[in-house]
Amino acid sequence: MDETSVLAAAAGLGGQGAPGTLFGMTMWGMMASLLFSGIGFFYYKRGRYQNDTVKTVCGVVIMLYPYFVTNALYITLIGAALMAVPYIMERYF
Repeated sequence: MDETSVLAAAAGLGGQGAPGTLFGMTMWGMMASLLFSGIGFFYYKRGRYQNDTVKTVCGVVIMLYPYFVTNALYITLIGAALMAVPYIMERYF
């Protein structure tokens, strides 16, 4: 097994992405991920305090989804939608 095939396999596993990325995420993606993970933690803690299952579950999902989405735009759009779920559920259901 030569060195180029090992590097190609590592790139496929997320070890190296395109230039200027870390594990396939740009700086903006990492910042959005950190922001929404913090918001998710707030939702989780608030949901536990208020005994609100919807808020607690949304908090956990908001904390975890940035691990699976690497594009900053998608992280922002999905995060905004997930942040709205508890308020929509509270208002209309």
